Parts: sequence; structure tokens; C-alpha cells
Amino acid sequence: LREAEGLCRQVLRADPGQPAALNLLGAIARQAGKPEAAAELLRRAVAAVPDFADAHYNLGNALRDCGDRAGAIAAYDRAIALKPAIAGWHNNRGVALLDSGDPAAGEQAFRRAVALNPAYAEAHNNLGNALSKQERLADAVAAYRQAAAINPRFAGAFANLGGALIKAGDAAAALAPLDAALALEKQHVRAVAYKAIALRELGRAAEADYLENYDLLVGADRPAAPQGYESIDAFNAALIADIRGHPTLKKDWDPYQRAARLGSVAVDLLAHQTPAIAALEATIRRSIDAFAARLPDDPAHPFLCRKPKRYSLIVWANILAEEGHQASHIHNLGWLSGVYYPWIPPAIRADAPDRLGWIEFGMPGYDLPCRYAPRLHRIKPENGLVLMFPSYFWHRTIPFRGAAERISVAFDLHARDR
Repeated sequence: LREAEGLCRQVLRADPGQPAALNLLGAIARQAGKPEAAAELLRRAVAAVPDFADAHYNLGNALRDCGDRAGAIAAYDRAIALKPAIAGWHNNRGVALLDSGDPAAGEQAFRRAVALNPAYAEAHNNLGNALSKQERLADAVAAYRQAAAINPRFAGAFANLGGALIKAGDAAAALAPLDAALALEKQHVRAVAYKAIALRELGRAAEADYLENYDLLVGADRPAAPQGYESIDAFNAALIADIRGHPTLKKDWDPYQRAARLGSVAVDLLAHQTPAIAALEATIRRSIDAFAARLPDDPAHPFLCRKPKRYSLIVWANILAEEGHQASHIHNLGWLSGVYYPWIPPAIRADAPDRLGWIEFGMPGYDLPCRYAPRLHRIKPENGLVLMFPSYFWHRTIPFRGAAERISVAFDLHARDR
């Protein structure tokens, strides 16, 4: 990619409006995790050549990454009008429609994709997602089965099949595809989370507790103030100021659907390092390393079987207003997830019987049913507290009341030695 970027920039120095170079450089920027820069380059490409179909498609991908779903759909529409027979373009348009809350339109896009390419496993899987959103569970099961039949190594399709069978009320049948997913990827987050639900529905609580051992697998740390800060309160004040001024902070905007409700999200804290943010990253890493060192090895356990030696961090911040909360969710791409609390309002109290503002583990999300008495684990957040847990643990924030804001910094650990 670096060599390709250099060649594109060499072309653009000679001809700043060269559309093919702008298109390629935009695609490279997106692959490098810079969707805003990619979108700007691709807008220049389509402005230079309005019928440049590939650039419209790449612009759709970049805008989807930016969270601009309407813009992404419009770009995909223009690309498909120019080149209507590319299955992948219909598939990505369907994903944008699904993300925008229109599963019926997404279904039609995915059906067009599989009509163009019947062996397109990803489009069959996405069709299952659209059908599941519409509660057409029998059709969703059939679509997931087709995806898995086309690609027997598609762990995500097996996991989604298990989830659809749970929603349909057949937890016993769900176990086979979930185990198939875990045979392919032992630490597949959705498969483990769904399997715990299926086991509880079947009354196999001990097996579910083995996967969701809160006493062992939830870690807490209260780190000292980082060097250069006289107290943890002084550090938290500096961190909060940097969060409020962060260039990625967006009001009521959650492009990756991380479940924030009634609040603001700074989606990538580490993209704009300040002294406080750099100190936060170092603090989180120390807490993670100490927690991981305490965990036992267990080759049969999907979390403990392979503790990563090297990892990257994705870090984002949530500012929740009154009644703000995190809906119950999991973190699909992580091994370990966690949260640091720089500010918890006084209204969130230890003696509150309804645990308003606390973090709660154990209640399924994603519209999955809970036909059993869930085993809930609740923890009161505190200023300066770091909590860590497997990324497959269902967790949510109980809505709180009061005019003050609740500020948290969430993180995912992505293993790099796989």
C-alpha cells in the first residue's frame, strides 16, 4: 500500500485532478483506516468524472465507514446505475440499508446480489441478517444454512444460524452450528455469547456458568494517577476536557452501532493523542497486562485458551445524558473489552435499589429472547475504576436519572498474534 500511495501521489503532483489516481488513493486511505480522508479524495474523483462508477462505489464504502449511511446509499445507487451487474456492489448497498434501519430494502439488495452470484456466501449471510431483522426466522435460517453450505469455513454464518434458531425457540438445534463456528474459530465472540444463551435455555446452567464465570473473568483495577498528575481527580479532569474537545466527538452518533443511546460518542480517542489520552492508554495497558497475568490457562475455555501476547487497542468515549445508557451488547472483534470511568455523577449511588447507572452483565441483547431467569452481575462504576471482561459477555448500562452526565471510556483489545 505504501508503494501504491507513493505512485498515486507522484501522478497527482503532475496532474492534481487525475481521477484514477484520486480513486486509488481514496481506496488506499480507507484501507489505512482514514475514511474521512478517503471520502474527500473520492469526492474529487467523481467531481472530475461524474460517470466514474468505481469511484462512486468506493465513495459509498468510505461514507459508510464515516457513519454517513444516507450518503453511502446515494453513492452506491449512482455506482449501480452506471454498472448494474456487480454483485458485491449490491451487497454493500444492502449493508448500508440494513444499518440505516431499512431491512426490507436491504433484503432486496441482497437478493439482487445472490441472483447475480448464487455462490456469494457473504450475501446469503447478509440476507439472513435482513430477514432476521424482519422476524422472518424460517427464511433467515434457510439463508444462513445456504451461506454455510457454500462456504463451510464461514464461522460467522454458523454463529448467525445459531442465533436465528435461538430466536425461533429451538435452542437445542442451535448448539450444533454454534459448535461448528467454535470449531473453526475457538474464540468467536458471537458464537460463545449465543452458546451461553442456548445452554441456559436448555437448563444447562453449569456449562453456561463455565463460559460466563463473572468471579474469575471480570477484572477490576484502581490505578494510581499517571506521572505528571497530582491526583487521579486531576488526571480525570484533564482527560474529560480532552474528550469534550476531541475531533471525533459526535452528538447522538454511533457509526459502529456500539449501542450508545442519548449521548455523544468520541469514536477513536487514540487517533488524536494528547498527554492525558496517552497516559490513559498506558494506564489501560498496565491494567490489562496485570489482569491477563492473573488469569489461568485453560485449553478448553474459549477465552482462556489463547491469551494474546501482542495486541492493539481500540478506545472510544461515551458521554451519556439523563436516561442515557448502553443497550445490552457484545464486542464482536475483541478478545477482552473494558471501561475506564473518569466521571460518575453522585446520583449513581451504591444504595440505589434499582442500580441506576450501574453496569450489568448477563442480559442478552440484539433482540435475542431471554426465556430463563438470567444470572445478572452488576457493578457500581466509580471515578478512576478500570473494569475488564471477555468481549463475549453481554453487558449494558442501566439508565440513570439526574441532570449530570456519565462519562466513560470503553476499549477493545484485538489480538495480533493469531
